[in-house]
Amino acid sequence: MKKNPVVLLIGMLLCVFSVSAQYQDATKEQKDEIVSKITKSAGDMKTMQGDFTQVKELSFMDDKVTSEGKMYYKKTNKIRWEYITPYKYVFSMDGQNVRMTSGDKTNKVPVKSSKMFGEISKVMAGGVSGSGLIDSPDFDTRFMIGKDDYKVVLTPGKKEIKDMFSSIQLFVNKADNRIRSVELIEKSGDKTTITLKNVQVNTTIDDRLFAE
Repeated sequence: MKKNPVVLLIGMLLCVFSVSAQYQDATKEQKDEIVSKITKSAGDMKTMQGDFTQVKELSFMDDKVTSEGKMYYKKTNKIRWEYITPYKYVFSMDGQNVRMTSGDKTNKVPVKSSKMFGEISKVMAGGVSGSGLIDSPDFDTRFMIGKDDYKVVLTPGKKEIKDMFSSIQLFVNKADNRIRSVELIEKSGDKTTITLKNVQVNTTIDDRLFAE
């Protein structure tokens, strides 16, 4: 049976309204409060570790590529993303060097020698803790409030990040003011969503993890 085009239009408008109504723009006072909460949470967090699921959506494909692994973070920009499935790959940073390991091959790049890796290191660490990212002058920041979380949309202004990402979106759990997922929107239209789970905070983490 052919559907009434008016009914279809109303249905589409309702869907759009429903999606947009999930988040409302924060006022100046609310923004200041959100920044304060996330900054305090990041300040109290010395270490963090947990599992992650990464979903990559390619602009030229309908299929999604899903990866899983473990994440380790320690203050002063130490971070390790260890991919376990469907392939093994490690991205680690000890504050001085970035290491990328695939199989038996490791590439090491000093952070100071590369502006791009310097900016990537800030995004990777800030995307976990929020520290140095939500209030960075290098981004145009939009704060939004949802039912259970805050959404922080970061539009890069610096060339090194702007060339890679059109926006970075952080989803912050209202219950503990910690980032639960990150969306990286690339200039090409590709989107990567990383969701953290089984998170443990302020546990002991061996520094050697970030240097191998």
